[in-house]
Amino acid sequence: MKNDLKKYHQAVDYLESIINLEQPDYLKKTNGRSLFLKRFEYFLKILGNPQKGLNYIHVGGTSGKGSVATMIQSILTEAGLKTGLFTSPFLTTSIEKIKVDDLLISPAELADLVEKIKPAIDKAYLTSPYGRPSYFEIFTALAFLYFKQKKCDYVVLEVGLGGRFDATNIIPPPKITVINLISYDHMEILGNTLTKIAKEKAGIIKPKTIFFTTDKNNKKVLAIFKKACRKNQAEFNVIGEPKIDYRLKLLGKHQKRNAALAAAVAEKMGIESSKIKSGLAKTKMPCRVEIIQKKPMVILDGAHNVSKMKTTVEIIKDLTYQKLYLIIALTKERNGNQIFQDIVSLADYLYITRFQSLHRKCYPPKDLAKMVKGNRPMEIYLDPQMALKKALSRAKNNDLILVTGSFYLAGELRENWRSEEKILRERKI
Repeated sequence: MKNDLKKYHQAVDYLESIINLEQPDYLKKTNGRSLFLKRFEYFLKILGNPQKGLNYIHVGGTSGKGSVATMIQSILTEAGLKTGLFTSPFLTTSIEKIKVDDLLISPAELADLVEKIKPAIDKAYLTSPYGRPSYFEIFTALAFLYFKQKKCDYVVLEVGLGGRFDATNIIPPPKITVINLISYDHMEILGNTLTKIAKEKAGIIKPKTIFFTTDKNNKKVLAIFKKACRKNQAEFNVIGEPKIDYRLKLLGKHQKRNAALAAAVAEKMGIESSKIKSGLAKTKMPCRVEIIQKKPMVILDGAHNVSKMKTTVEIIKDLTYQKLYLIIALTKERNGNQIFQDIVSLADYLYITRFQSLHRKCYPPKDLAKMVKGNRPMEIYLDPQMALKKALSRAKNNDLILVTGSFYLAGELRENWRSEEKILRERKI
């Protein structure tokens, strides 16, 4: 195992170092983004097109896409179907992105796959007119290869960002397409209105698929989805309030709606109701209002846009506690005032920090502090561990510590309770 972990960390270092080769970036380029699918198509062709020959369920949306994807995968696994799951971002360690049935890809398997595709990455770098594949494209290709290797009956694929030009949209028409709630996020890439964002997301609706969405979506958004379905001869389904009160480990009314959406997909696939119920009951989602400790209660939460934070605020208001110690960080391109306004008003103590991941730029804590400044005591720490340590030293047993604003921050601090080594050994998040 020690040798496997060494090879794994070497493979991860290689993948993450790819970003030091400058080229057009999906997160920065606003025009001509069809380049990215052409680039990925070129790379996959070198690999022998591993994305072909799999049965997909493609899941997008601004909020709740990860939850719905995980719920669907849990239900299908419970029903005895070998089911792959690809999600992003990971919280603590890279294997979290790829899962088959109840187990994450092993560190050794990931390392072996990286070795296998290095020649293809070199070839694409040297010969592709579109440039080398990105980190996300390489990881998506690794997932395709793994799911093919494991002979998956179904693959549940979560969209990375947007839809139309996202790397996951390289797949042939899926069996089922899901787009969950549309709200404001990544406006600098997808557009600054709900209709513009919805048009980008609707790019995953392919010919003759079965489509599901939620009735919580804006009427104009639903009209865009309906039009896209009509154009593609896709079956259009809108799911409303849950008719069954599914037993969930996940907190919040929004998760009950997510469960209704996942259940509707499973019903359409002919999964019996008992398997749907047990699959949903087993679904775990780290860092989605996750209670990781009691006395004092510590909640880890990856809410990073207005819509997600709204649901977090609703859940926090329903909890019983004395004082709220709030630890926050944010990625650079987001508006901290809009996102944190309501949750900051509930806080008794505020700790502003950053995440240490190199994948995304962090909002400078000093600037974030000016944006969310209020009358409560506030401290700034460049080391998120110091912020957590200070909050834990001050909080009493009946207080609440909430870590939110970034999956990267929540994932880094989660290691205090569930280490990377433990996740790698057990292959469970």
